[in-house]
Order: sequence, then structure tokens, then C-alpha cells
Amino acid sequence: FCTGKLGSRLILVLGHTKCGAIYGATKTFMDASNASQRKAGSALEGLLQGLGSVAEQAAQEVGPGASSDDVAAHAVQVNVFHTINFLLKYSHSIRESVRSGQVQIEGGIYQLETGSVEFLGASPRQGELLSSSLPVPPSMIAPDDARGVHGVRTAADERMPSDVALKMLKDGNERFAAGAQTASSTSGDMLKALAKYNQAPHSAILGCADSRVPVDTVFDAMPGELFVLRNAGNTCTHAEGSMLGSLEFCT
Repeated sequence: FCTGKLGSRLILVLGHTKCGAIYGATKTFMDASNASQRKAGSALEGLLQGLGSVAEQAAQEVGPGASSDDVAAHAVQVNVFHTINFLLKYSHSIRESVRSGQVQIEGGIYQLETGSVEFLGASPRQGELLSSSLPVPPSMIAPDDARGVHGVRTAADERMPSDVALKMLKDGNERFAAGAQTASSTSGDMLKALAKYNQAPHSAILGCADSRVPVDTVFDAMPGELFVLRNAGNTCTHAEGSMLGSLEFCT
């Protein structure tokens, strides 16, 4: 709103030293490294756990043996760039304004001890993130909009063109990589729709059986969206084999 309607041409993401949220997130992250993880018991714990990736990156950059205070101090800067990157990745209007040179996003850290602001400049990842295609944060995307008329994809939905299917795969993987999946749990009505209307997956995927590559999860997909074939090495070596026949059945 500010950059579009009010005409502001500079966004400054401003952190500050001794930030309680960052220090709390760092302590939560470092404690979790030495104990089994548990679900957040309050909104505050959820906030601190949500900043865990910032604390983790700061710990990696500072190096082993660093104290919690040292990690937290660096995490303040990491979080500033993390926020800038989020704006560039998930706001189409801001991203386009930055790409065209109309808007500039800079980072800064306010020093509580001196009252001075340390200006950090633009995100080192700005050039890379300007190629993002996500229009809004994944948490704002209504999952059912593209999932089908019954909340899951069935034969009651129209066949999906290959370019649209490819975009769904790319967007789903981008959400997965960002830790912001939108695929929800399957309801009773969804299961009934899948049984009643049959399947109509938009894509077939021939993947490896490796347990570290869960295909549906990697693409943030719901039941009915993907026709998945997996074996060791993602191979298809025999013309009479089940892989080739299964792909022919799917397409």
C-alpha cells in the first residue's frame, strides 16, 4: 500500500541490537539442538520457533564454539536480510517495483548503545530473488482454489494443460523449500470424492524409491494430484515393464 498508493520509494528493514525476540529464538534453537523437538505451547513459542531458521543460519555463519550471545548478535543481521528476502520473494508488486528501479529495499541495524543506525545495503540475494514468481506468501494462498471442485483433484475437474501443471509443480516445490506448505489433511468428503469421481492427476512423476525424496511432499501435493512411480534409480529399462505401461495408462 505504501509503495503503491502513497508513492514511497524506499523500504528500510530495521533491526536492533539486543533484540529480545532474536535472542529468545537463538536460545530456543540452541536448546532444541540438545533435546528432542516439541510443538509450540504458545503463540510466543511459535514465534520463536518460526525464527529458528534465522538462528540456525547465524550459528552456521559464526561457526562452532560460538556462544549463544555471539550467535544472537549475528542473527539480528541475518534476520534483517531474511525479511528483505521474504518481501522480494512473496510480493509481486514490490518485486516489480524493485526490478524497475522505482523502489529500493535496504537493511539497517539500530545500535541501542549509541543511537546510531548501521546501514547494511541491499540483500546479497536480491538479484536471485527478483526471478521469483510467487504473488503472495504461501500462507495466504487458499489451498482449495487450485485443488479441484471437491478440494482434491478428481475426474470431475477439467484436464490441466501441461504448462499449468508444470507451474503447479514449481510453485508447490517453492512452498516446500520455504517450509510453507499449503497441502492440508484429507477430509472425509475429500476421500469420498476421490472414490466416487475417480482420479485425474495433472502430472505423472517417475522418481527414485529413495526415502529422502517423498514426491508428493516435495511438490506440496494433495491426494489425486500426482501419479507417482518409484523404483531404485528412477529407471525404465524394459518395454514390457510396469513402469512404461503405468505411464501409458496415466497419460
